Amino acid sequence: MHVTDIQISNPTYRQTLGEFSAMVSLSCDARDVRLLCNVPAEEEQSKGARRLAFIRDALRQLRRMPEIRTGREEVSFAPGILPNEG
Repeated sequence: MHVTDIQISNPTYRQTLGEFSAMVSLSCDARDVRLLCNVPAEEEQSKGARRLAFIRDALRQLRRMPEIRTGREEVSFAPGILPNEG
């Protein structure tokens, strides 16, 4: 699975749970994978840091998919798709 685009849509703050949720879409040539992701709300978290947290949660979920977990497919990313962590 070669990811060519990552979109995050419908970010929502869920006050009772103290977290943000959003739909993370990973696009590649053959398919789109949409994952509902949740990240803890942190007071000092920038939008860029929150985006990275959503992407991390999406990748965590993606690694649990049978085709990825068993090694039949590997995940790779087009240049510039992943944000810098630093």
